[in-house]
Amino acid sequence: MVLLLSSLVPLALIGAVSYYTIASMLDNKIVSSLRNQVNITANSLDKELQRLNHVAMQLSYEEGIGKDLGRYLSSDPYDRFKTEQDIQNYIFLITYTNPDIGFVHYYFSDTQKVAFKDTGLPVDLSPQELPKLYSFGGIAYHAIHPSIEPASDALVLSVDRRIFLPGYENLHIYVETSPKVLPQLMGDHPSGMTTDYLMSDSRNRIVYSEKSGEFTVGSQLSPVHSGLPFRKTEDSYLFSEKLSEGWVWTAVIPNGDYDKERDSWMRQFAVIAIVTLMVALGFAWLLRRTVYKPLAGFSREIRSLQMGDLHSPLNYPQIAEFDYVLDRFKEMRQRIGQLLVEVEQNEKMKSRLEVEKLLFQINPHFIHNTLDTVRWLARLKGQEQIEDLVSLLNKVLYYNMGKGGTATLGREIACLKDYVALQQIRYDFQFEVEIQTEDGLMDVPIPRFILQPLVENAIYHGLGDDGCVEVKTGFEGEDKIRIEVKDNGLGMREEEIGRLLDNGADERRKKGMGIGIHYVNRMIKVQYGDQASLTITSGPGSGTSIVLLIPITGV
Repeated sequence: MVLLLSSLVPLALIGAVSYYTIASMLDNKIVSSLRNQVNITANSLDKELQRLNHVAMQLSYEEGIGKDLGRYLSSDPYDRFKTEQDIQNYIFLITYTNPDIGFVHYYFSDTQKVAFKDTGLPVDLSPQELPKLYSFGGIAYHAIHPSIEPASDALVLSVDRRIFLPGYENLHIYVETSPKVLPQLMGDHPSGMTTDYLMSDSRNRIVYSEKSGEFTVGSQLSPVHSGLPFRKTEDSYLFSEKLSEGWVWTAVIPNGDYDKERDSWMRQFAVIAIVTLMVALGFAWLLRRTVYKPLAGFSREIRSLQMGDLHSPLNYPQIAEFDYVLDRFKEMRQRIGQLLVEVEQNEKMKSRLEVEKLLFQINPHFIHNTLDTVRWLARLKGQEQIEDLVSLLNKVLYYNMGKGGTATLGREIACLKDYVALQQIRYDFQFEVEIQTEDGLMDVPIPRFILQPLVENAIYHGLGDDGCVEVKTGFEGEDKIRIEVKDNGLGMREEEIGRLLDNGADERRKKGMGIGIHYVNRMIKVQYGDQASLTITSGPGSGTSIVLLIPITGV
């Protein structure tokens, strides 16, 4: 063990320090170079957009060339020719003093028709359909796109600005960069790496992509996080710069180019590590007989524990260190067995507490609605029926306050009748509840408060006018009773039934549907386990039948 550690530990420490030091230096160098290049390019592009906007403003100034455009659009052919010369001279002056400016185009945005032809070429295009980076104050700043000039297919930036000229509300000017501008700004790729560029707007939607296979125009690009120098996808590294207007310029570097220099050093390090490891393994082989077999035996004991065997005898290897470990393992195994018993008991208690929680989800809703009915009944009909209503309510409340324990079937049916009488008073539609009980069942013990939730669910969610709910009880064999609650209501589909019985369907029960059924199902499972069952049979338009099978003993 000492020889093995003396070989591996120094190698691991030196290798780790060397790897992280050199990798950090290489990463910092590459990242710094890339971020600097992306920052310079992004700010240069932004300056070009601002320069385009400045030129567009000069070529649309309402008190200068704007008046000339107004005269040009409204004058006769002779005067138009003279005005056209003045406008062309002004455009030539502006573009001459701004050599980065290319094609200039006046047009009407509603008809897409040319308003003034500075080149003499027919142009009938729609600058408003170009990819937009952002817009502000009637000015649209476009992402990189092919020039709309008929004689050019170069990539350019452009600005579209509305001209506020009385009588010509839809008059716009479109200005784009010279074809030579973007190659100058984007031509130098850092460190000789293959670089593709992306442009995304303030909503992180890609509006320009040189790598359309992985980043398609119109798709969403993950937001830029200021604390991270770059982002990584499956195939690429992404270096982004977010401008003050909200748009983002991103350089996409292939993984292979980025990792090339570091991977070369890693291959050399791997060769040295393998040679050293082989030497260390030669020394480790000498210790095999005194270490490997005891460890293998200990591993078998651990696998036995994983399979749930807590009582199998332990095989001691008669080596002091391993015997001590196995003694501690034995103590641990005994403690795990004790903890499993405690967990089982806690789970049973948790199930009972969850049942009680479900009970308190049912009561407040019922009490509130019933007392509200009493108030409205007193207001609308006087006081003749208040005494009967309150008497029935008190009986139901008194019985329900003791739920969670046991009762007899007779007491459960008596409380159900009081509950039905209350519901027949408060609902504005007629329904009947028929109760049939086989002889000899009235004194049979059953869980308290299991009939009312089932009948309540049928009334709330299934019945209409002249509805009927049938409650039938009888023996099922010699050791069980059968309770069926059946209605002639709307019925349910199979998926509805599945959601009612699903223990995880919390959202549905929050809306009131199935709270009672879920409570009854949990109650009988807690008290009887697999000896009891609840089944639902239904179909759209054919009513619903709920059947409980409960053991006669064991409550």
